[in-house]
Amino acid sequence: MAAISDNSVKAGGGCLCGAVRYMILGDLRGIINCHCSKCRRFHGNFGAYTSVNEDHLDFVEKRGLKWFKSITDETPNVHRGFCIECGSSLFWHPKDQEEIYIAAGSLDDPTNLQTIGHVWISQISDYYEIHDDLPKHEKGWPK
Repeated sequence: MAAISDNSVKAGGGCLCGAVRYMILGDLRGIINCHCSKCRRFHGNFGAYTSVNEDHLDFVEKRGLKWFKSITDETPNVHRGFCIECGSSLFWHPKDQEEIYIAAGSLDDPTNLQTIGHVWISQISDYYEIHDDLPKHEKGWPK
């Protein structure tokens, strides 16, 4: 865990019931909306995520945090973080990356973030359309 000072905290967030609370100690990336079929099932629609280096995520409360390994062939090294008390979907973490992806809806307001684009639009569902001019990618975000 990183050393915490009032000046280093950039954002905070948590689950619906408070059994998971976290602080972000580094800069967050803008929000990317993921329209893949996994995010639809994980969130009930598209997933809106920011990310931060995992060393910059500090848990204030994690009694409710449970990590589940992805069971799909497309994402075999991904773990998803939930609150076992209220069921909130919170994190997406590829174990071969230093980035951890944070569900934007779990951040405290104001986030001071903006949506910067859309990924996996090749899997978008038929019940909605994207009506903005942000970058759209058929698959994942370009490296």
